[in-house]
Amino acid sequence: MKSLSSVSFLLLGTVFFHLFSSTAVEAASKGKLLHGEDKRYCVPKPEASDAALQKNLDWACGQGIDCSPIQPGGICGDPATVRFRAQFAMNSFYRKEGSVDSACDFSGTAQITHVDPSSEKCKYV
Repeated sequence: MKSLSSVSFLLLGTVFFHLFSSTAVEAASKGKLLHGEDKRYCVPKPEASDAALQKNLDWACGQGIDCSPIQPGGICGDPATVRFRAQFAMNSFYRKEGSVDSACDFSGTAQITHVDPSSEKCKYV
């Protein structure tokens, strides 16, 4: 009887390991970390001025990222504020550069957050 309990325990442990491992792989493939921490996003600091954000927007869009979604009529074109449009462009540049911290500085006007800034229509990647 004792050997049957050992085998059952070993079998249960193996099943649990494979279940947990597949969950980890699935979570990682969706950009999620196991402890509930979401991906990182580059967003403007709350105190960043519209003038600074306009410079960030112009610069980021000049670096080869696709800014068509934030143009009038684009899927991320509303609200048409400098802050919202700059946020999209800054995060897009951050992604293009491999999500390294140094790509989210923008002369000290940006910060990294784990809060997804996506809206219903405008999904950040």
